[in-house]
Amino acid sequence: MRKLAWRARPSLQQVWAHLLQASGCLWWAERQLQRRGAVTVLTFHRVLNDAEFQRTCSLPGIVIRRRTFERLAGYVAGKYAPVDFPQAVQAPASKMRVMFTFDDGWKDTHTNALPVMQSRGIPATVFVCPGLIGRTLPFWPELVASLLAKASPPVAGAEIEALIETLKTYTTERRRQFIARLNELQAPANGGDAYHGDRTVSWDDIREMDAAGVRFGCHTHTHQILTTVPAQTARQEVRESRGAIEAALYRRCDLFAYPNGNSSAATRAILAEERFTAAFTTQRGAWTAGSDRMAIPRVNVCEESVVGLTGRFSPAMFQYNVFWKAWRAMQAERRVPAKTRREAVLSEA
Repeated sequence: MRKLAWRARPSLQQVWAHLLQASGCLWWAERQLQRRGAVTVLTFHRVLNDAEFQRTCSLPGIVIRRRTFERLAGYVAGKYAPVDFPQAVQAPASKMRVMFTFDDGWKDTHTNALPVMQSRGIPATVFVCPGLIGRTLPFWPELVASLLAKASPPVAGAEIEALIETLKTYTTERRRQFIARLNELQAPANGGDAYHGDRTVSWDDIREMDAAGVRFGCHTHTHQILTTVPAQTARQEVRESRGAIEAALYRRCDLFAYPNGNSSAATRAILAEERFTAAFTTQRGAWTAGSDRMAIPRVNVCEESVVGLTGRFSPAMFQYNVFWKAWRAMQAERRVPAKTRREAVLSEA
């Protein structure tokens, strides 16, 4: 039942995407973005082969099959201009510019995503948490999902996702206590049948990727949601992350991605004071010359957002979820009265 319910909503979206493509609306939205000199920044997390896809404890919104990613990468390389950060800040190209970014630093970014991008000449930026390098189940959402997967009675996938979203609003200590109690209740039932594929890259992996041209950025030291911790803790997370990456790679690290996308005027000020060049959110939109460099929008990409009714990569779904929705987000932002935007800024201060 869960799989049937999960597929019902995307199916309607897939039909709508093809209708928009047939009408020329997707082409038009893409053209409008290009005319404004926009860069569309894609956010990936996990790129998994079929066996890994079936066993992972990561939520559907952050996973994509390797075979889908291969077709997506080939499509982007053939139709658009894949760019790295320095190219993104230059003058617009003759094609729509697309930037690949990866959050968290999962092992499969090295084993599955890197070979695909190398074969197609696609540059990438990977945001890592140095304090969680080389660990299994390093992030608490996967840990919670793994504990609940074998609960008795079974916990539905939608309920797990809802719980994880709620836990994101908790303070670090309150969330730690909840997970510790959950572990006490569920760990005996899980026994030794834990899946060890949900693992982050090692420092050797990072150095190998760096030598291959991959750019690395900070994602805090231990993936703290900066808006839920004291300012001093937030600054420490930023500094430790940057220091560890620069010490390992012997190069400047000045790009940042907010865990969970959460930022505020205070966190943006911290990054500016720490002399970061740019910071990326998870807010949907396209990056233009008018964007705040400490709050660059991105578009999240997962399996369900880019496959069609056949279960294969769909250019229509890609254009719809990437360019159409980014353009709609930009239009909505432009319609917000200037007074409202000023009030929002003041409320954050």
